[in-house]
Amino acid sequence: MVSLSSLPGNALARSLHAGSPAPCIRLEALRGSAGDVLDFQWTSLNAAAEHFVHDWGVPPVLSRWEPQGLRGVELESCVRVWATGVPLSSTLRLARDGLEATFQVVGLKEADGLVLWLLEPSPEDAEGLRDALAREREARRRAEGALEGTRDVQAREELLRLALSMARMVAWEWTEGRRAVTWSQDADGFFGQLPGALGCSLPGFLSCVLAEDRPKVARGIEQALAVDGAYTLKFRCRHVDGATHWYEAVGQSFHEGERPHRMVGVVMDCTEREHAEATLREAEERYRLAARATHDVLWDCDLRTGRVLWDAGQEELFGHGRDAADHDISWWTERLHPDEREAVSTGLHDFIASDRAAWQAEYRFLCHDGTWAHVLDRGVLSRDAAGRPVRMIGSMMDITERKRALERLAEEAQFRERFIGILGHDLRNPLNAITLSARALRRRTAMNSSQQQMAQRIEASAERMGTMISDILDLTRARLSGGIPLQLAPANLSIVCRQVVEELSAVHPDRSIAFDVDGRSDGIWDADRLAQVLSNLVGNALEHGDQDAPVLLRCMDEEARQVVEVHNPGAPIPAPQLATLFDPFRQAGVAREKGRRRGGLGLGLFIVREIVHAHGGSVDVRSSERDGTTFTVTLPRDARRSPR
Repeated sequence: MVSLSSLPGNALARSLHAGSPAPCIRLEALRGSAGDVLDFQWTSLNAAAEHFVHDWGVPPVLSRWEPQGLRGVELESCVRVWATGVPLSSTLRLARDGLEATFQVVGLKEADGLVLWLLEPSPEDAEGLRDALAREREARRRAEGALEGTRDVQAREELLRLALSMARMVAWEWTEGRRAVTWSQDADGFFGQLPGALGCSLPGFLSCVLAEDRPKVARGIEQALAVDGAYTLKFRCRHVDGATHWYEAVGQSFHEGERPHRMVGVVMDCTEREHAEATLREAEERYRLAARATHDVLWDCDLRTGRVLWDAGQEELFGHGRDAADHDISWWTERLHPDEREAVSTGLHDFIASDRAAWQAEYRFLCHDGTWAHVLDRGVLSRDAAGRPVRMIGSMMDITERKRALERLAEEAQFRERFIGILGHDLRNPLNAITLSARALRRRTAMNSSQQQMAQRIEASAERMGTMISDILDLTRARLSGGIPLQLAPANLSIVCRQVVEELSAVHPDRSIAFDVDGRSDGIWDADRLAQVLSNLVGNALEHGDQDAPVLLRCMDEEARQVVEVHNPGAPIPAPQLATLFDPFRQAGVAREKGRRRGGLGLGLFIVREIVHAHGGSVDVRSSERDGTTFTVTLPRDARRSPR
């Protein structure tokens, strides 16, 4: 006897129609809005099936057969028969009111529905039917297992694709059998290339690598193929938009015997990491060079362990060698100068226990050669989330040379004070005694004319020496004391000018000095210092100007400023001398006649400039053959409001 389950669909249908009538039920597919099959509804049946329908209460739709006690024909199985056309062979068991019946169900696709034949198996076919059903169930189980495995593989592939995409990575595989490279999805875009640029070969991949890196990458691939194990490569690729990206490839090569048969790996985009590392290296190099330029030694102290890491610069500055790069804090404490050790160490511990952020100390530190270096030590404190001090970083600066410079400056300041004291007191006292003695000798009536001339010469020389001492004192104050000191008070410049004119007229009775005042001439100045300025300028004009021409002194009001001009005709000051005229130890010019050069140190015009600048004013000179020489002094009305 031929088993029904072994017949093809059409043959099975002919066999069923040709044999004795068997219950037959026709089902029509019920579709959803999307056109998919949701259920089946029986529409007609033959006479043999009427007893089955009426006596066993078969419901109109297939999905309700199971609750009605009809087990064996499932909706999913019928949908599969309708979709694939493969006949259904199953066992239908019925249970109702204590009665049970078993049928072999054969399902065939017909038009837009199904036909179900219910057959009672003969004893001869029962065993074959059971075997066929068992084989069908096993085949179905395997098919469903394969389908589930395919779904798992697809899910894992999708998960891998998402993981690679999120990690900015692609995977690749090369096998000797295929002699080709397989890339994961979107690899061309990952390398910034057009679709298909990578291809399936290693040369295709190398064409995307920056030309400078291709030899290195090619050698790396050759080495990875030659050795069974892990490999890593770093290279750059030029994207089609012109940007350059850094990539790092890591993976594994597998060998069979002496020949490589497979390579797998992943490539990650490490551009941001490379840029960050380059920036960090640049910052570290810049900080290292800055530390060298400032002669700083960097240190890092872990307050929990007491370990201190020293920068390599300590070997250069202090000579302790590389073995001193890692020591505890006691190593540093032992090298503090004994006179300062307790104070510095206590100050550091007090700082750590306080809430301050920065620490600083100056002390002497023992060098490897036994000498002491003066250092300026500074540090900042780092705390944990609970506020406990955990780390301290700082730098030691060698200030030995600065200390020596300060000591030299202190010595110079002491010498300057002694020098000024000698000029202002120790030299003036004997000079004043000489002047007074010469005057007393000149008043004696018993002296002859030759003795009178000698006494007068002594007095004039003493006065000239007094002037030189005053000039040197002013030079010293200007150069070493930050400027010539002033005693500011209300003053009238026209009165000061008139006094200077009267004094110089008495000294030069044969010369003419013209004086003119235009507008107001009051202000806040140091009258004595301005008299010194005018005396220098008018005296130079008398000394170096035309002996037959008058010297003109003008005092003019220009709103918030006071202007004083001293003019004299005569030989001009040579142009090369104008640029350095106000420098110290320079002469204002030469007299028209030999032998009339005024004695002095060449400090007069320098002192003039310093006094005027101390008032916040300016002094200028113009000199030409046609117009003669004119010195112009411009002063603010109130010297207290002018920066000096």
